[in-house]
Amino acid sequence: MELGFAVMCGKPLIIVKSQGAKPPSDLTRTDWIEFSPDNEKGFRRSLRQAFRAINETTKFEAIKLGTSLEAERMDCAIAFERAQRAFLLTGDSAIIDNVRSIRSRLKDSSSIDDVHRLKDDLGVFIRQAEQTDQ
Repeated sequence: MELGFAVMCGKPLIIVKSQGAKPPSDLTRTDWIEFSPDNEKGFRRSLRQAFRAINETTKFEAIKLGTSLEAERMDCAIAFERAQRAFLLTGDSAIIDNVRSIRSRLKDSSSIDDVHRLKDDLGVFIRQAEQTDQ
C-alpha cells in the first residue's frame, strides 16, 4: 500500500528484490532491481543507473517548474503540480516559496470555483511542507 501511495504521489522508487522472490501482484508492471550474491557487480551497476535516472528526473522537473513560474499567463494548477513533484523529489524548501508565488498570482481571480479549490490546495501544501522542513 505504501509503495502504491508513493507512486500515486509521483515519488520515484527503486525497488530491490532477491533473484528468486516473486514481486507483489500489484507491482507486476513495475521495474525493479534484482539482487543476486553471484552478480554484485551487475547489481551495483543497475543501482547506479536507477539513481542517475532519478537525478535526471529531478533536473527535468526543476526545469518544468521554472518554465511554469516564468510564464506570463501561468496555468497555476499545472505549476502547482510541478512544484509538488519537485518537492517530493528534492525536499528543497525554496519550492515552498514557489508555491507562495503561485498562490499570489491567484489572488485576483475570486469568481472561479476551481481557483478557490486550488487556493485551498496551495495553502495545505505550504503548511504540510513547512512541517516537513523543520
